[in-house]
Amino acid sequence: MQAHLSSPSFLHDKPLISAVDVQATNPKQNRLPFLLATIASGFSILVPITAQAAASTIEQITIYQGLASVTRALPISGTGEQTLVFSCLSPAIEPDSVSVQALGNVNIGEVSIQTLSGEQAAQCQYQGAANVQTQQNNLADISAELEAAHLTKAYLQNLTKVTQITTAGTLANNARDLETQAASINKKILELQKRQARAKDDLNQLVAGSTTSTQNNVTQVSVRTASRSASSVKLHYQVQGASWEPTYQARLNTDNKQLHITASAVIAQQTGENWNNVPIILSTVNPHQTTTSQLPRVKRLSLYEEQQAKMTRFAQPMMERDAAPVVVVSASDSYGGAENMAPLPSFTVSSQNKNGITEYRLPQRVSIPSDGRHVRTVIDEQSGTSKLWLRSTPSAETAAYWYASAPFLTPAWADGSLQLYRDDNYIGQSRYEYQSLKEQGIGFGIDPSLLVKQLTDEDKKGDKGVFNRQQTKTITQAYQFTNQHDRSVRLQVLSAEPVSSDDSIKVTAAHTPAISQKDWNDNKGMVAWEFDLPSKQAQVVQSTYQISYPADKKLSTN
Repeated sequence: MQAHLSSPSFLHDKPLISAVDVQATNPKQNRLPFLLATIASGFSILVPITAQAAASTIEQITIYQGLASVTRALPISGTGEQTLVFSCLSPAIEPDSVSVQALGNVNIGEVSIQTLSGEQAAQCQYQGAANVQTQQNNLADISAELEAAHLTKAYLQNLTKVTQITTAGTLANNARDLETQAASINKKILELQKRQARAKDDLNQLVAGSTTSTQNNVTQVSVRTASRSASSVKLHYQVQGASWEPTYQARLNTDNKQLHITASAVIAQQTGENWNNVPIILSTVNPHQTTTSQLPRVKRLSLYEEQQAKMTRFAQPMMERDAAPVVVVSASDSYGGAENMAPLPSFTVSSQNKNGITEYRLPQRVSIPSDGRHVRTVIDEQSGTSKLWLRSTPSAETAAYWYASAPFLTPAWADGSLQLYRDDNYIGQSRYEYQSLKEQGIGFGIDPSLLVKQLTDEDKKGDKGVFNRQQTKTITQAYQFTNQHDRSVRLQVLSAEPVSSDDSIKVTAAHTPAISQKDWNDNKGMVAWEFDLPSKQAQVVQSTYQISYPADKKLSTN
């Protein structure tokens, strides 16, 4: 571990004392730091002191899409000038995001960011690696016992070759002893082989679940402080490799029309840091989004001159990256840390909308190892009475699908996968997209009890004639819908009318029965019928379109 010590000053009347407060994951590996003291005579001596092993604690983690903001804290014990070391941090820290804040009457000096490797990084061994090492040692012990057992067996097998047996009694006794010892050693070998196989399986599982147990590189941040009383220093930084995504389950009961939707968050991280028992906030903001809008492009017109287009580039000054800037916050500035945990966890997530950004604060502390495993937690639940109907688009598919409205849908829920259950049966998967579901409803799969049959689908062209300047085309579509349910159902049928994009093309439409909505959901040309279809009853829907256009033209459909 390295730390920055204060430079000695020979201009002070009193000796200047520097102490080092370090973090170490293994106290046995701490190296003895030294206290640099300047005595009045002007000579400097190195006085060994005992370092205070203060492991930094994680006070809050906010997870976005692709990265996380982490807040850590280290205590300041004693008075005077000290260098605090935040060690064993992720190698994926963004240096530009590092900032330091001190609480109380504390002065902040320089902040140093280092990347350590080799032996120093090996000291940052996580619990996963410790478990792997323990299991490796256990497997080595079993293998040693097994090898010794095989040697013993080989010795017994060769014992008669090197021993002279003179009497029958001695031969019988030796034979019985050899049989007993051979049976015992064979039994022991079988038991050791079983233990070895189980130990290998356990080791493989630990290795699979601890892919980041030992880091090749780690980040270390050293903060120089001066204080007159005990306090603490907070370190804020952003780290790549963490993300969360929402997932939803929608459960529909078609008998009582109840719809229940559960929103969950699936969290995973491979930052290089193991987050054990930490407070988590999930944010719907995407930090990789574009932060500025585009300017309109001005068209410049000319008639008699051909001018080359001139590209104007606005180059924004780049900050020099030789030394990563560190933001230092004064002690007087306030910071909103993690809320005090309730005495008994309720597991009810609180949410807050900040002008379009939703934050979910998990009430319980969560452990998320840095091995990519998924941690799932419920963040919201909504339920209520839904409007149900069956929807069919017979020109595309002769089938009908269950649909439900959800008045409690909210744009605060981010887009994600949507698992669908109808009457306690898993139907399939869709997407939660607020605008689409709000307009069209939530689809819950095909209904085999609503039969759709095509009756007519034909095109007819009229005769042009010698003096006829117009030709016509007639399209007729008819479909029959039969309700085989034991109760009445609400049926919605969607169809599309031809739309003319030329003034010389005329379209007339006739629908039986009359349509309920034209330009359905603001989609030009889409029409809809909506009606109640009684049990065991059938309904025919028919549309006739007549298209007229110039006889010397060809009709194009796109």
